[in-house]
Amino acid sequence: MEQVLGVAVGIVLVCLLLSIIASHVREMAAAFTARRAIVLEEAIRKMVGDSGIYERFANHPLIETISFQPATFLGLGFTKAPKPRPTYIASPLFTRVLLVTLAEIHSLPSTDVTAVVAKLPPDSALRQKLGAIILGIEHDSAACVSAIEQWYDGTMDRVNGLYKRHTQTWLLALGMILAVAFNANLFRITQRLWTSKDARDAVTATAQMYSCKDGQPCGLPDYETARSEIQRRLGDELPLGYDWRYVQSYWRSGADPENAGLRAIAGHWIFNLVGWILTAIAVSLGAPFWFDLLNKLVNLRLAGQKPDKATPVPPGGQIVAAAAVTVPSPPQGSAAGN
Repeated sequence: MEQVLGVAVGIVLVCLLLSIIASHVREMAAAFTARRAIVLEEAIRKMVGDSGIYERFANHPLIETISFQPATFLGLGFTKAPKPRPTYIASPLFTRVLLVTLAEIHSLPSTDVTAVVAKLPPDSALRQKLGAIILGIEHDSAACVSAIEQWYDGTMDRVNGLYKRHTQTWLLALGMILAVAFNANLFRITQRLWTSKDARDAVTATAQMYSCKDGQPCGLPDYETARSEIQRRLGDELPLGYDWRYVQSYWRSGADPENAGLRAIAGHWIFNLVGWILTAIAVSLGAPFWFDLLNKLVNLRLAGQKPDKATPVPPGGQIVAAAAVTVPSPPQGSAAGN
């Protein structure tokens, strides 16, 4: 059982560290392309259904306050600087700014939801949406505001689901790149962990460093830690990286150097390809998934360790350490005197 847990801890640790690296690269790409802000803008544009209303909404001071300038291409000015966009808008803020914007467009003295909706063009998509949302609660202003907030939250839940699936696709591609770059073949890693107690002990010790201790806050290791652990600590114990001498040995193996060697080479790379694909799929699950699983496995392994043998306790209730006792020699001549 301990051997199986050691293998599982090692596999999960490798997947966790690779997932952290992939997530870091993904976040850098998302920040550079402002992907999250673009997705949020597209969702709100579809909600309001009018570009003029959206521009007034986006240019409101409360929205500009939470908008940030995305990075340009290496800061060298090769691309046009994108406009600042928010990456997150809370539902109360969205509802407030939307109602204020609509009230300003139609010169209304207040942001009463029923009055604002009544002023919208009858054929506008936004009026149809808001009218359906507040249907039956028109005389309860607080309920109308709450209904619009729920509409926004529901839309954001669907948008976040799409964004997560998009991110998972990115992680799958990055996982494949990392698997090939580090030669992280889950088959070979499993084989080494199963046959080498030193490798299991090394990865378990590393896993215990990053697992959550009882009563202490903890979090995912950062990118630099993950990269150094892959390159330094785990690279010494696990089959990560390349050794082209193996390719030469595969080529020279077999009785028929023209056929058996080629078959061995093909089998070797098919074996690696399948292992890399499994690694990429594992990375696409995300670092939080592997971090939670690592903590469960480490705690399970620690709970299953055999306690050290206790020192026997004498009847008196105290542990007495054994010590050498020197018996004094009798005085000279005492035997003769007896």
